[in-house]
Amino acid sequence: MDNMCQKNISDVIKLGKRRLGGFTLVELLVVVLIIGILAAIGLPQYTKAVERARAVEAVTNLRALVTAEKVYQMSNGIATTDLTLLDLQLNGEINDGGKMVLSNFTYDVHNIGDGQEGFEIVASRNSNGNEVTDYYIYYSYVGGYACVARNAQAKTICAAICSSSQFIDHENGKSYYCRIQ
Repeated sequence: MDNMCQKNISDVIKLGKRRLGGFTLVELLVVVLIIGILAAIGLPQYTKAVERARAVEAVTNLRALVTAEKVYQMSNGIATTDLTLLDLQLNGEINDGGKMVLSNFTYDVHNIGDGQEGFEIVASRNSNGNEVTDYYIYYSYVGGYACVARNAQAKTICAAICSSSQFIDHENGKSYYCRIQ
């Protein structure tokens, strides 16, 4: 029996000296640190890419609204601010002010003059308190499509969807705009 106890004790001593399959705390901390650094670099870039995609979606919706408004104007001789009269299906709701509210943008139509001269449509970003979203996209019968940015971060989004990155000072330096082709 004593031999059996000695053998078990020697096995326990050997087991303590042998490294079991696992990671040390330092190794785990290094991995967590590397993942944190990669997330800190990648998350802002991911956010900007998502915002650029949303801006492109807004331009697409805006083009559809402009086409529907032009068809309505040709048929009736006057533009309308009532978006329900347009032959268009977008997944949004018309609010009390007559604006179409989608998940990321709110679209609003304004007649120029009495509506026979033309119209403009503004796609305003639904704000979530983020400075990157401080921009809007619009169509005017005079100037075409443009993106207006109110700060430097929003300017990068407009630059991604504009045909050139040449910005024009707007509202005495409070905002900048660029044309969209």
